[in-house]
Amino acid sequence: MTTTSTSITGGCLCGAIRYESTAPPQMAGACHCRMCQRWTGAVAVMTVALDTETFRFTRGEPRVYMASPLLERHFCADCGSSLMHRYAVAPYGPNVARVGIGTLDDQSMVTAPNFHFGIESHVDGWLEVREGAVVINADEDPGLGDACEALGIEWTGLRLAGNPPTAEP
Repeated sequence: MTTTSTSITGGCLCGAIRYESTAPPQMAGACHCRMCQRWTGAVAVMTVALDTETFRFTRGEPRVYMASPLLERHFCADCGSSLMHRYAVAPYGPNVARVGIGTLDDQSMVTAPNFHFGIESHVDGWLEVREGAVVINADEDPGLGDACEALGIEWTGLRLAGNPPTAEP
């Protein structure tokens, strides 16, 4: 994160998309769920939460993919870089931009993950879950159930009803 007392900056691989936040990060975390694994091509997505009131794109506009009625994912249409995701309703959004830590210009002020979400899909041996970090099983997360209820969609554990499964057939 390029930081002054008031600025965090970052962007995509090719430079077509740039962003800035004028507030410090709220928390850092890892999501191990199958949707995030497929989105990034990695064993987990590492993000830092930024307040959308102080977050803005300064160059270019990302494409948005609605991964579900609950979650939108922002990426660069030119180079394909995953930039951020945002939930549609509370308790996880929409006022929080979860920005990929790898897209930050300066990652030095990002702490180790405070939480590991979707731990049921954790790939053993690839990423250590730090002792003391909050560990959340997506299938048992009441917050996701509440968010789905607020949107009037059925929650069936890790998947939303009607979405294709992310596991191999």
